[in-house]
Amino acid sequence: MIPDEDPLDWDTSPAADAYRDRDIRLAEQLIFPALLQRLGSGAGPDRLVLDIGCGTGAVAARLAGAGEWAVQALDPSADMLDIARADRPHPRISYRLFDGRTLSWLADNSVHAAVCCLVYCTDPDNDRLAALTAEIHRVLRPGAPYLLADLNPAATGLAFSTLRHGEPGAVYADGDTVATLLRLRDGSAMTSVTHYRSLDRYRSFLTEAGFPSPTVDLPTLPADGTADADPAETRTAPYMILTTRA
Repeated sequence: MIPDEDPLDWDTSPAADAYRDRDIRLAEQLIFPALLQRLGSGAGPDRLVLDIGCGTGAVAARLAGAGEWAVQALDPSADMLDIARADRPHPRISYRLFDGRTLSWLADNSVHAAVCCLVYCTDPDNDRLAALTAEIHRVLRPGAPYLLADLNPAATGLAFSTLRHGEPGAVYADGDTVATLLRLRDGSAMTSVTHYRSLDRYRSFLTEAGFPSPTVDLPTLPADGTADADPAETRTAPYMILTTRA
């Protein structure tokens, strides 16, 4: 993947347009099925799931299509939401702009599940993420699942089929800015900015908000037996999925 532009800030129209055209095959194979499996059989027409940082709506559409969830899909980017509403409308999805920190319109203990995919890595502000995590804990019903999927901090520098976050051989510390390449469907790439955090820091966001320490899944794709030709995602997980409950 060779980027053809300078890094894009997430909350911009060019970033939203490029993100619309990203190659999401790895996320579809490694994140989406795991989210649905871990949410289990809790779906129902009166059950609300939050898709926090929904972007262009790919996860929200999968949640609405695979079960009977009522989905509130939230994002701080109006441009991302415009694309989500145009590309992935659904009668059980409500797209909503929010500030990335508060869920003030939701009552305590009123939400049946929450997912947050590839969001924490895009936000440089630890205080904002801590506030958001606390808000998620507040609005979830006791025992409701919270699934946090993000880039695997142990996979920086590896070139996967559709992404690479970080430079090969580089060592990153919590808070470091990391250039991330995302493959687009036409074979080109966009360069975006993410922010490195260790697995311990992710755990701390959750436990400091009142969640139990999460289980950690590192999904990979099956290899075809020819190790030299197998892509990196058959050996190392590009993503991690943290599961906890309120």
